[in-house]
Formats: sequence, structure tokens, C-alpha cells
Amino acid sequence: MPRRTRIVATLGPATDDPDRLRAILEAGVDVARVNFSHGTADDHRGRIARLREAAGQLRRNVAVLADLPGPKLRVLLRAARVLVTGQQVVFSATSSPVETDDLVITEPELLRDVRPGDRLLLDDGRLQLETVRNDGGRLSARVIAGGPLLPNKGLNLPDTPMSIPGLTQRDRDALAVAAEMGVDWLALSFVRQPEAADELRREAAAVGLTVPVMAKMERPEAVDRAEAIIAAFDAIMVARGDLGVEIPLERVPTVQKRLIALARAAGKPAITATDMLDSMRENPRPTRAEAGDVANAVYDGTDALMLSAETAIGKYPVEAVSCMSRIAREAEAHLAELGHTSDELWLSQRTVDDHVTQMAVELATEVGADAIITPTLSGRTARLLARHRPKSAIVAPAPTNEILRRMALVWGLQPVLMDQPSQTGADRLSAAVRAAFEAGAVRAGARVVVLAGHPLQGGERLPTIRLVRVADGGRAVEP
Repeated sequence: MPRRTRIVATLGPATDDPDRLRAILEAGVDVARVNFSHGTADDHRGRIARLREAAGQLRRNVAVLADLPGPKLRVLLRAARVLVTGQQVVFSATSSPVETDDLVITEPELLRDVRPGDRLLLDDGRLQLETVRNDGGRLSARVIAGGPLLPNKGLNLPDTPMSIPGLTQRDRDALAVAAEMGVDWLALSFVRQPEAADELRREAAAVGLTVPVMAKMERPEAVDRAEAIIAAFDAIMVARGDLGVEIPLERVPTVQKRLIALARAAGKPAITATDMLDSMRENPRPTRAEAGDVANAVYDGTDALMLSAETAIGKYPVEAVSCMSRIAREAEAHLAELGHTSDELWLSQRTVDDHVTQMAVELATEVGADAIITPTLSGRTARLLARHRPKSAIVAPAPTNEILRRMALVWGLQPVLMDQPSQTGADRLSAAVRAAFEAGAVRAGARVVVLAGHPLQGGERLPTIRLVRVADGGRAVEP
């Protein structure tokens, strides 16, 4: 069976070569992330265009995830600067330095909220400062742990409540490019409240983009409001880099497990991100600890694993994708053996859809079905099936390539294109089986469970489960 955990790879200079881009797709990339925090608009346009061309040549529905900058604070430097432990450093709360040596950041007005004693953490916490005084125009901080500070490195303020809007002008600029290039997913950084989902959807719709939206879980407020945020967004990313700076590092593994469990119960995809195979930026093999980290994320129930610098700027992007794929595949082979089954999925309240999808999975298990086929207009029923992690393949026929690409993020789904019949509900179910057969997702002789939440497009919503056998030509016959 194909690998079921998805791989997200970040595009960057290391994948700009067309041959290398094609190679990472062949190695198993399902979703290409474009990080709008780095690079120019033309960089992003070029990378998305090359990705679409390569995926088309390989006949792969690879999703494009536009990762918006959000209110991410970064230090604006032209060259590296060494911060010495014990020295005082001054930040200007303006867009240009008040004094020559002052440091300037993106969204400088936020510095006015920082209080004496608050920490300033640079470069994912590698450099640590403590605020000494703040007069509103300039902030002085003492270096607690020093070292070289490189241009564009991040700044975290874990002790300071953020008053900045959820979407910045940089996000709006990025949305215009994302809409122009027709991306498939949007991810918003530093989400703090569920209302950010509707704000992002409104801003995206204003530039003609209507796609699923993802919350990056990086702030303590997001962890505290996780259930509401998951309900409001279409997916989450457990962004452990900033999360591990914003909350105590020792909490991150437990928070990761909780966030993935909540997303899975809601039928929303979850990505586990940051430093998964970080040593492969410089080395052709990961550390044993990194291999364990990838496997444990699979055991946690994550839908997708993400590579960041490993593929964006690393020396071994193809090897990183291949290695991650092998680790995920091996972990998946032992899910049931280690007790990771549908029985571990706990739902506090169950809807009709929850009962029906669970029944379909249980039926497939009892009869040893080769696949569960679920025709879908949006991917929702397929996502609800996937959260049960069935042994059977999940084939999701859908009417457009846009929907197929969106489903590329979801654990275990095999999206295939199908025409939409309009005569009867039975026609749609049979068409779904035929589409799965023609795409090579099922073979003649296979026994399959067919589940449709909407047997007839535009008709009554009558959830239907059928057990059929696939005959020659993809006909659905008695099981």
C-alpha cells in the first residue's frame, strides 16, 4: 500500500533547479510549501509555476500551501552582528533606526508593549535578551545569552501580550500573489484567536481566492484556545520552532500530541513541522533522534510531516524527502501492533456523519475490504473517514483537480477524478467505483465499501453505505 502519511516540502533555492524539483516530487512530496516570509514575489511566482509544470509532467496532484508571514517579528539587518553576553542592545520602535547602532524589526510598533523584565528571544531562542527599559521610542535590553545574529532572524516575545492585528500588510501583499498563482491552501502564522479564520477568508476572497485555511499553532494563546481555533480553521500546523520558544520547551511534545488528537477528532488535517530532519541540511543522513521524532509524529496521528530548511536551502533535499518517506512507511507498518487503531479516536459528541463514517470503517474491517470509496464534492466525508486510520485504502473520487489537490494533505486519501452523474444516487455510487478502477486505485475482483454523504448532487442528504465487488471495466456488482 502507498505511504499514507503526507510529506510537505518547503520550496527554496535548493529546489529551484527543475531536475531537483522533479526529483523531490518523485521521492514522495505531496504538498509544496511556499514560505512568504522569505524571498520576493517573483521568487514565489517562479517556484509555484515550476512546481505546477513538474507535477503536471508527472501527472501528480501536488497541493501548493502558501504560508503567510503573519505577525512574525524579524530583525532587519544587512549583515551579521555579534551580540556579546552582558552588553546592552537598543531597538528602535520605528521603521528606521533612531541611532546608528539601533536594531530595527518588522512591525516595530509592537515593541511599545514590551515591559522591563520581559524576555526578547532571537533566532528560535538561541540568543536571549532581557528588557531593561522602554521609553516608547527606544527599548534597551541586556544580552543574557549572546552569539552571532544573522539577517532576518525571528524575534519572539513570550512574556509580552501581542496587540498586533492577525493579518498584516505583508500578509495582504502575499495574498495577492497567492491568488494570482492559484494556491490550494493558506496558512496563517501566529494565530491567537479563532476569529482570525474568518478574517483570513474575507481578505482572501477580496482578491478572488477561496481555499481552505490553516492555523499555525505557535503562541500560548493558540494552545489555550486550541479547540475553538481547530473548529474555525480547516487544518492546523504544529509549528514547533516558534512554539518551543513561546512556551516551555518541555511542554512541546505533550502539546503536540494534544493538538494532533484534537484536530484528528474534528476531522481536520494536522501538519507536524520544524526540525524534523534538521541535520540533513548539511548531512546525507539524519540523526537517530530525528528518525524517532518523525516516527513518533506518525504514531501521534499526524496527517503530514513537514520539511523546512532541509528542502528549501539544504544540501540534500531529495535525500531528506526519501528518508522521511521511508521512516513514515516503517512507522505505519506498526500502527496496529503498537495500539494505534480507530479505537483510540475519542469523540465527545457524535453527529450522524461521525456514526456513518465509523460504521463504514468497521464494515470494511469486518469483511476485509480492499478499499473504501467515498465520492466527495469538498473532501469532508473523506477526511472524516481518514481520521479512523482504516487498514483499507481510502479512495476519494472528486469532480475537480482543485479538490483533488486540497485532499493531498489528508492522511491516507487517494484522490481520483470523476465525472458527476446527475440522474440517480445509484449512478453516482457506481460512477465512483468506475472512477477508482480507471485510476488504478482498485482492481477487478476487489471488494469495496462505498460511502456517499450526498448520493445525488443537489438532492437530499441521505448518507448511504454499499458493499460491492469491482467487476471488469469497473462495474459495481454484488459482493
